[in-house]
Amino acid sequence: MDSLNWIAISICTLIMFMGGAFWHGPIFGKLWMKIHHGDKKFTDAENKKLMEGMWKLMLAEFVVSFLMIVGLACIIRAIPEYSGVRNAFMIWIAFVLPTLMSSVLWGGDKREWMGMKVLITGSYRLIALLLAGYILTIW
Repeated sequence: MDSLNWIAISICTLIMFMGGAFWHGPIFGKLWMKIHHGDKKFTDAENKKLMEGMWKLMLAEFVVSFLMIVGLACIIRAIPEYSGVRNAFMIWIAFVLPTLMSSVLWGGDKREWMGMKVLITGSYRLIALLLAGYILTIW
């Protein structure tokens, strides 16, 4: 573990975390809210209530992003004959996508939105992992 590039891992973690905020905010935020809350319009008080404790969720997401990047860095180090991008894709297709799909299928989401939720979150994770795989390989 001490031979890993912790600076690159830290930067990739920040990119993944901030990318998620951008992906689920300005890019797909309205659709994401519709998936989870329908067409409900929230009052300022309701928005404030929704934001309570959000820092805990954001911290958890940051930790999960860090763990994914560390895992990817270890796999890139362990399988040097594959590129970081190829390793990232293999992790995504074998672990991230199936876990995401199971979570959506059994997580109580409305059936009409399941495919879209998998598409939005899955594509974000794929892009983030491929980018991290590339950065970890060249750095």
